[in-house]
Amino acid sequence: MTKKTKDTNFRIIGLYLFVVFIAIGVVFKIVKVQQFSEAINTFSQPRYFTVEAPRGNIIADDGALLAISMPLYDVRLDMSVMNKALFNSGIIELSDLLAQLFKDKTPAEYELFLRNAKQAKKNKYILLQNKVTHNELNALKKMPILELGQNKGGLIAEQRPNREKPFGLLAQRTVGVLRGVNPVGIERAFNQTLSGVDGIHLKRKIAKGIWVPQDAEGNRLPRAGNNVVTTINTDMQDVAEKALENTLINNNADWGCVVLMEVATGEVKVIANLKKQADGSVRENFNYAMAKHVSPGSTFKLASVIAGLEDGFFKVEDSVRTYGGKFSFYDRVMKDSKLGLYDNITIKHAFIRSSNVGISRIVFDNYKGNPTAFTDRIYKMGLSTPLELELPFPNNLKSPIPNKGSWSGVTLPWMSIGYEMQLTPIHMLTFYNAIANKGKMMNPIFTTAILEDGKEIEYKKPVVVNPSICSESTIEEIMPLLVGVVEEGTAQNIRTDKYRIAGKTGTTVLNYAGRKEGEDKKYQASFAGFFPADNPKYSCIVVISNPKNGQVYGGKVAAPIFKELADKVYALDMDIHSPISIAESFKNLPKVKQGETDKTKVVLSQLNIDCETTDAAYMISQTTKSSVNLLVRKVEEDLQNGRMPSLKGMNLQDAVYLLETYGFSVVTTGSGGVVKQSIKKGESIKKGSVIKLELA
Repeated sequence: MTKKTKDTNFRIIGLYLFVVFIAIGVVFKIVKVQQFSEAINTFSQPRYFTVEAPRGNIIADDGALLAISMPLYDVRLDMSVMNKALFNSGIIELSDLLAQLFKDKTPAEYELFLRNAKQAKKNKYILLQNKVTHNELNALKKMPILELGQNKGGLIAEQRPNREKPFGLLAQRTVGVLRGVNPVGIERAFNQTLSGVDGIHLKRKIAKGIWVPQDAEGNRLPRAGNNVVTTINTDMQDVAEKALENTLINNNADWGCVVLMEVATGEVKVIANLKKQADGSVRENFNYAMAKHVSPGSTFKLASVIAGLEDGFFKVEDSVRTYGGKFSFYDRVMKDSKLGLYDNITIKHAFIRSSNVGISRIVFDNYKGNPTAFTDRIYKMGLSTPLELELPFPNNLKSPIPNKGSWSGVTLPWMSIGYEMQLTPIHMLTFYNAIANKGKMMNPIFTTAILEDGKEIEYKKPVVVNPSICSESTIEEIMPLLVGVVEEGTAQNIRTDKYRIAGKTGTTVLNYAGRKEGEDKKYQASFAGFFPADNPKYSCIVVISNPKNGQVYGGKVAAPIFKELADKVYALDMDIHSPISIAESFKNLPKVKQGETDKTKVVLSQLNIDCETTDAAYMISQTTKSSVNLLVRKVEEDLQNGRMPSLKGMNLQDAVYLLETYGFSVVTTGSGGVVKQSIKKGESIKKGSVIKLELA
């Protein structure tokens, strides 16, 4: 083989190897590209996401919304789909409208922001705004460029859950909050009812961390949770919280609570719990009314007197010797708050003046040989039985048992005046409410109904705990004692000529046991009672812990809150008023506001004013010299036909009830009657629309 032939062969072999290496490289590249493409395709595949269902509303007894789910949206813009010519022609107007809507940038700043986003090559999807409201989103959809929708205008909106409380911190612990750690209140207790059913929605990933909704047959809309109607009255609750806040600040007290209950039903209309913080502010962060177990003090004396009356040991007109307000039981001395005022008094006046010695002696003298008879009588009244409440709370009542545990010779006399036992304020109120209810003890309730799509699907009836805690004859005998406390006793400062109040003051030394020499006493002031005394409609308890500015007694610290709240309730509730008498010479006809026809007729009839009526449920009015004409207002007819009616002048309760009945969501600001509505009269509306009402 010649040298030339060998060179040729080497060249052929080299060329062959080169081609082989190239081929291997190409194949490797193809495999890599395929693998990468598959990964991309897999990564960008659309998938279904859970759409959280809106929680049901929590509603006050007057229809006001205590908690409502209002959707918020994260809004992004897909700049790549915007036509360049369209973008340039509409950007100035769009920037101006965005500045007006959000008020976070000037029109020039918005224009620069949008132009930079349009020119950017890497990130074509920009975040415009977080937490956009439904009304704001509707405004965006009407703006230049964005009005073309997602595919041409680039507008992408993703809904996020949001819980609003129109009344802020009102009844905070009762309304509650649903959270991962320690959920509380109605939000926790009725979570399953409020939760609804989640939906699903197909989404496609368009950029890192950004998924956009896609239309698909498998999409399922979420079903909103049911609404819970509570017993809470917003007006009464507001009065109680403000009065309680002022009292805590003025008296430099640690905490306080107020509970107002409807006598016949056990419905809790008010439950306020406030604590004074280190910085001097006052907030609600613990439910003292339901979860704080304390010695009831002198409010318990009512149970002691009832026990002796039921067992036939005495009558309220019998006398008891108080030894000037100081008496020894074995090695411990019992004292009245004021010494030397009296020696022999009736049991009635011992109660009215809250004599510790007088009440403890009638119990000790009659039950010392058989203390179990006293405790059995007390416990049969429900004062040792845990309440069955809708809201979760600790049931760690302290009820002493004769000759067991810490029971001693002095337990009986001190128990008779409200020591040795530990009860929650709402438990003590339940007892007083039973007295107002002629012996029938009602279980406190916080909710009355469950609503689905505005219709009642569950009604909660009042629950009787004990049909008779004592005889009606005993109640008749002790009623003058309770009235006497206010008329001539330790709570004379809250007496009023408008109506009669029955109740009992309480002043407890919190550190009475084990207090060191020289240590200041810590007091708890309380007042429990009901009104009007002649025909009780409401019961109420007020507890103030550790007041430190000089005043410590229940009559001076707690009772004024009771009076302020009772005055408000008395003014609001027409059912507890005497009929109004109007003279025939009544000259000036009253101004009649727009509203519910039936209620207007009732008021006018009580005033003996003639009126020409209409069959419409809601009306406007026209006043003449001699009568009031009630004219047709076609509110419900408009709603039925998908038109927005005028709600101006209508009260909040009526407006919210109507709108929610016909499938609309309502957001309110302010208080009073409707002065402005977000959707104008006559405009078309669809079920599910959110309507904002401004009140004044």
